[in-house]
Amino acid sequence: LSNEVKDMVYGLEGAPVMIVDLSTHQAMQKIHAYTPKLNIDDKNRVTKAVEHYEPYIDFDELLRRTRSDNSSFNVPGDINFDDLRTR
Repeated sequence: LSNEVKDMVYGLEGAPVMIVDLSTHQAMQKIHAYTPKLNIDDKNRVTKAVEHYEPYIDFDELLRRTRSDNSSFNVPGDINFDDLRTR
C-alpha cells in the first residue's frame, strides 16, 4: 500500500478494515466464495459462540423490540407502534 492509503486506513479509528495482498476484486471473490463453518448441528462450536456473545446481548431489550404487539424500535418512553396507528 502507498503511504497515503495507509494513512487513510489507519486514520479510521474503530472502523473494520481488511488489508490483504490481493486486488479488491480478488478479495471480494474470496469473500463471496467463503462458506461459514458454523452450523446448528455443531453443538460444541455453537456452545462456544453462545458463551462468547451472550454477555453482550440485552435479551430484555431484544424481546421488547421484537414483540408482535409492539414492533416499534422506539426507545423506552417514546410513542409505541399501537399508539402511532390510532392517530
